[in-house]
Amino acid sequence: MANGSEARFEFRVWDDRLDAVGDRLRALSEAGEVRESAETYVVSAAVLDANPKARADLLDIKVLVGVRDGFEQWTVHRKVEFPVDAVVLTDELFPLLGLTPPPLERETYSLSELVGEVVATHPDLAAVDVTKRRQMHTVNACGAEISEVAMAGRALQTVAVESTDLEVLRDARRLLGLDGYDNVSYPRAIRDILGGRFAVR
Repeated sequence: MANGSEARFEFRVWDDRLDAVGDRLRALSEAGEVRESAETYVVSAAVLDANPKARADLLDIKVLVGVRDGFEQWTVHRKVEFPVDAVVLTDELFPLLGLTPPPLERETYSLSELVGEVVATHPDLAAVDVTKRRQMHTVNACGAEISEVAMAGRALQTVAVESTDLEVLRDARRLLGLDGYDNVSYPRAIRDILGGRFAVR
């Protein structure tokens, strides 16, 4: 797998407030570290199985490699520092986004150039700034988090559990009372908010 990253199964839920789920999470696990970040996601109207984002001077591209028992399995396709070579955009990013690349005038692109000159001018792409405050936990040996997220004019909460071990992850989902929820990735959540041509079909 790319960059030595092992594919992980994830289950993520969203709402304006997730107080009941958060209470269960805190009852099951002591709070770990808090991680705060500001990121820029690139979403495509064509696909939901690519998840590129810019964080800490890196373009981080994850791809969906499978779905089992409602869990999505994501792996890192590539992490590359800005400025990003145009060939990475034309040969890797755009195909993953299900789109034909436009003519690119630069040999390399900074984040602001990628957003302003490539994404903003494409009818089927959007760049969305996302701020996160993630409280980390461990439930049934699985990584877990409850996060405060601001994106596209909305303030939301999200709770997620992840692991490479599907069996223990099923138990973690049950313990958190998430069996009746839909699994909604960041690309899907962002497209739900954007609506219009980005509405999930």
